[in-house]
Amino acid sequence: MTDFEKQPEEGQKEEFESLESFGKSKIEEYSGLKERLGPDENIEMMSTASLKGEDKYVICLTDKRVLLFNSGKSKLLGKRKQFEDIKLDQIRDIQVDERKDFDKVTIETKSGKKELMTPEGKGVAISGLIRDQQQTEERDPADQLEKIGREKEKGNITEEEYEEKKDKLMDEI
Repeated sequence: MTDFEKQPEEGQKEEFESLESFGKSKIEEYSGLKERLGPDENIEMMSTASLKGEDKYVICLTDKRVLLFNSGKSKLLGKRKQFEDIKLDQIRDIQVDERKDFDKVTIETKSGKKELMTPEGKGVAISGLIRDQQQTEERDPADQLEKIGREKEKGNITEEEYEEKKDKLMDEI
């Protein structure tokens, strides 16, 4: 086990199995990452790329940030910190370089570039999920209020659903 893996708690197996995951992600990694999350933060996707021996590179997308964990001494994509995180609102651009054995995803932030290793053929899907999550995070609550109002007028949602969604959005404003 790497130093961030831990034994899963009750209910985490079901959460892990319903998660979008790439590579050889394990439930013990999921359980260890859950410990690093904020109280209202959820894991949306995990990717594990294995290197030589026990070395691993894990990417975890939450609804607020991208968590990066490098378990080994490998410097395949340059000098690495063992654990880093990138807030979604800091990401300016994402580029994917598909290679043999792994894909390289480069995330450009306000403070520089981060190069990530993903399982071969999965870089495009992972970058798409990150972009989708950014768009979800950036939505304007006032725009969403207008949208659910129109949906209620059309009869697509009930009064009860409207009130529930409205209350959630009002809490965000």
